Amino acid sequence: MIIVQKPEQTSGQETAITMGFFDGVHSGHKELIQRVLKSAEINNLKSAVLTFWPHPRLVLKKDPEKLRFLTTLNEKWKIISRLNIDYLIIQEFTPSFYNLEPEDFIRYLVKNYHMKYIVVGSDHRFGKEGKGDATLLRKLGKEMNFTVEVVEQLSVDSQHISSTKIREALLNGNIEKANIMLGYPYFLTGTVESGKQLGRKIGFPTANIRPNDPLKLIPKEGVYAVVINIGNEIKFGMLNIGFRPTVDTFQKQTIEVNIFDFDKDVYQENIEVAFIKRLRNEKRFPSIEHLKDSLVKDKEDALNALKDQKKESLQNLFLTLRPVKE
Repeated sequence: MIIVQKPEQTSGQETAITMGFFDGVHSGHKELIQRVLKSAEINNLKSAVLTFWPHPRLVLKKDPEKLRFLTTLNEKWKIISRLNIDYLIIQEFTPSFYNLEPEDFIRYLVKNYHMKYIVVGSDHRFGKEGKGDATLLRKLGKEMNFTVEVVEQLSVDSQHISSTKIREALLNGNIEKANIMLGYPYFLTGTVESGKQLGRKIGFPTANIRPNDPLKLIPKEGVYAVVINIGNEIKFGMLNIGFRPTVDTFQKQTIEVNIFDFDKDVYQENIEVAFIKRLRNEKRFPSIEHLKDSLVKDKEDALNALKDQKKESLQNLFLTLRPVKE
């Protein structure tokens, strides 16, 4: 896959394109991408995914402080790179780009990327003020000689899959619903930082995680059963998101993971964590001993939740989050 930031990088090849922000690259997004791959093969075109960066809300200053991503740009391109797409087009989103009329935006794609086929979701909007839709695309396709394919939204339990619904599920602690819509376990990538080492003193040493991107969405506070990739080892563990009310008085959220059967110094190492199941809310315990007793039970619950996880398939998940060797 070639990451494209300038049209000339496609060498004038005719393309089949799908476009959107693709936050999470969820099951619905992958359906669009598979349709592009199929149409490109049938019509002897190059396949392309066009995404935008930065996020429009950051550029337009629409509550940017509330914006959180399911996938960072780096995570997004690594996932897409495993789907056999020829080009990932990263279109810089600027105020002037936002003000392009829908017709002008499509002319831009036809002229610069020689677009011959486009796949969009039935609810997709584009161009200034989101005025462009599937009806307009079909009209422009006849005028500019490209084919339009409109795909209905995928559903889970009668709910359409969307990045917004996945964010809501994660913030409500419904990790299993989010994972079904994503098509893979929600993950977090970060760096291990040193902490107070209180967990080590009670037999549950933890690695403190600093997310690689401050805009990455953090799921609801609580204890989770997780799978970890650390030092190219796949391990099981349990993770706590919260404020450690039993041992701390300051109000700073932490992300701490206890890695089972693991005792290595991993400070400043990269770490990847896949969320499998939420076990319980964070609690304040009357004593450290009560906390320790709960952690014993949490570990038992986590191992039970993880017993059917196949490390081989999870290895493939984590591999999608690493750079592709050219």
